[in-house]
Amino acid sequence: MKESLKQIVGDEYITDDSAICYSYSRDQHWNFVPAKSPACVVMPGTREEVREILLFANKNRIPVIPWSTGINVRGLTIPVHDNSILLDLSRLNRIIEINEEMMTATVEPAVTFGMLMAATDKFKLRPAFPDAPLTVSVLANNYLRGIYQTSSADGHDHTLSFEMILPNGEIIKTGSRAFSDDMPYFRYGVGPDIAGMMAASPGTWGVVTELTLKLYPVYDLQQAYFVGFDTVEDSMEFIRNINRDELVESCRLLDHHSYITGLFGTFDYDYEKLPEFVACILVAGIDGIFQAKDTLVRDHIGKSVGVLLDIPEKLRTHFREETLAGSEKSCMVFGVRGNYHCIGIYGPLTHVPAYWELHKKAAADAGIPADHVYFYVNPIGRFHGQLCYVELDIFYDGADPDLGKKIQEYNRIQFPRLLDAGIYGWFRPYAGIIEPTLDRIGYQAELWKKFMEFADPNHIMNPGKLF
Repeated sequence: MKESLKQIVGDEYITDDSAICYSYSRDQHWNFVPAKSPACVVMPGTREEVREILLFANKNRIPVIPWSTGINVRGLTIPVHDNSILLDLSRLNRIIEINEEMMTATVEPAVTFGMLMAATDKFKLRPAFPDAPLTVSVLANNYLRGIYQTSSADGHDHTLSFEMILPNGEIIKTGSRAFSDDMPYFRYGVGPDIAGMMAASPGTWGVVTELTLKLYPVYDLQQAYFVGFDTVEDSMEFIRNINRDELVESCRLLDHHSYITGLFGTFDYDYEKLPEFVACILVAGIDGIFQAKDTLVRDHIGKSVGVLLDIPEKLRTHFREETLAGSEKSCMVFGVRGNYHCIGIYGPLTHVPAYWELHKKAAADAGIPADHVYFYVNPIGRFHGQLCYVELDIFYDGADPDLGKKIQEYNRIQFPRLLDAGIYGWFRPYAGIIEPTLDRIGYQAELWKKFMEFADPNHIMNPGKLF
């Protein structure tokens, strides 16, 4: 295998060294996904090299795992089968186009949010970005529907098109790109929405080599507000009203223990004096519209049962930078105790209080201390459905094997409870969620599998944590 792949990429870009392969064998989800090394790591530098590797793997029925920048937290790029090829796409790192007029960017897999933010800033544009290190892949996060988004003004759907290479070597271009690359890209073209079908099935159809996404304006006029609430329920009317009226760029409901300290960094501030939950609000816009929105937001704050908090200006500046400039400074990804475990879901705002109660109860039932339990809500869909991204988090010491077992038990009892309570879907297909889900979606599960079977009949694409 190594010699054949060497003919494609050259000696420098393939290795079967055990130490290097082992470095790809695990990620933060080790309590659920056992470590497993690939047989070799290959680093193509062009789309044609990716295609040739897939053709070789498909002919010889060798499993392939696509890998972009390596900021993995859900076990999605850990090999499932022996003798796998780890397809490290880090050399495909071009920003192919920034179209200022159409407000779009087309990127390769290894383009990070830091790279794209730096390139779009000169046009006073930005991508939608996740609460994650700026080293994560733009392509992978959009492909995964991983953009849970800090800016509620942007909504949730940011992908316009994919270019994907299937195991048989065929290249699919979705939406308007199926006809032409010469016009501005549009999500929908002839036939079904193939881009929508591919999303949230990471690495199981083929290899995405390009993605075009929407960009959004960055406004000079901005104002941050922090409104404290004693309970989740108390905040619901306020959050519903400001989002329904399209008044804010960003809205996040955070517990005061973890995400506030993570969001603001290690500032000298008495966080324990904060109410149990804080709604972090950002108003932004052009002159005139900004002033009108700001006045209306202040009116909603005054009518709510919340308390307008006096937050120091340096903390406000930090929040603005992280929300609209993509300057991720938060420690939340790593957790306040060294590691964090997350169940990420999409659901309606009306269900948010129930999610919080389920989170506390499942943690208690699993024996997890109450001070390890945290909560984060990001309302991102203002219209039908009141879409929210919700994180049920546990910050813990990853070196404690007893806590690791308790977190496994937490997942086991929590997944069915959330499905019973009602969710729109899971954030990502990480370990354990598909099994209790498939029975609930009826024939859609069989259809999903048939689509994957058609795209990859020899089953060379790493199934990750899907099937």
